[in-house]
Amino acid sequence: MFVYYPLILISILGYGFFTSKKIIKFENYNLGYQGLVGIFSLLLISYISTQFLPHTQVFNLIILLIGLILFFFYFKKIDIPKKNYKLLSIIFFLSLIFILVGKNHDDFHYYHFPYIIILTEYPHPLGLGNLNHGFKTHSSIFLLSSMFSLPGAKYNLFHFAPAYIMVFSNFILLKLIFNKKIQKNYIFITFLSLASLIFIDVFFYRLGEHGTDRSAMILIIILVLNLLYFINKKEKKIDKNYLKIFLIIGMLIASLKAFYLIYFV
Repeated sequence: MFVYYPLILISILGYGFFTSKKIIKFENYNLGYQGLVGIFSLLLISYISTQFLPHTQVFNLIILLIGLILFFFYFKKIDIPKKNYKLLSIIFFLSLIFILVGKNHDDFHYYHFPYIIILTEYPHPLGLGNLNHGFKTHSSIFLLSSMFSLPGAKYNLFHFAPAYIMVFSNFILLKLIFNKKIQKNYIFITFLSLASLIFIDVFFYRLGEHGTDRSAMILIIILVLNLLYFINKKEKKIDKNYLKIFLIIGMLIASLKAFYLIYFV
């Protein structure tokens, strides 16, 4: 667990760098946003591949290795200050407590775990709702978790998915809090970010309580903060990077819990 946890984090960033650089041309290299882009990329791979292949340990290991290669390929090509990597490392080490404390979600044994196991053993998972009522409440977090079945770990990594969302979200909030430009011109964003950070880390600290709901709630908070900053910016020119990250976070929220589409109203 302690070996795969950091390797998966690095792999997610690798996919984020590649997608941002080569596909969507997303030029904000905040490691938190890059992590969310990486998670979005892995979900696309998961949704497409699961129609044809089970997410076996060999398949997942290949995906993991490709992500690691992409990270080290773009590590020197993308100019990201070393202090950002240090901050992410601190958040990562603190999150080790997060993944070790608590219990599984109440629905984990009911349909979370069975759904993920089926994805690792069988392709083309359509019509599963006929087997278990819980399977009808789809969430992309199951697709992401199914890619964490790796050699030597079996199913012991299935609870990691919410942890990565927590890590990258904490990074985004901390960067908003300590951004001097925001402190000078948009102080309300600083205070709201600080309040959000405290709220998330105090009330959402138990990984086992996340299920499919709280990861989406965290992303909703991130989305609202970015939206408030975007509409209050003094610059008249529209930053396309914000539009891209709005779209990605919005799709992540909808895929995690379709119910939260109501927030777009």
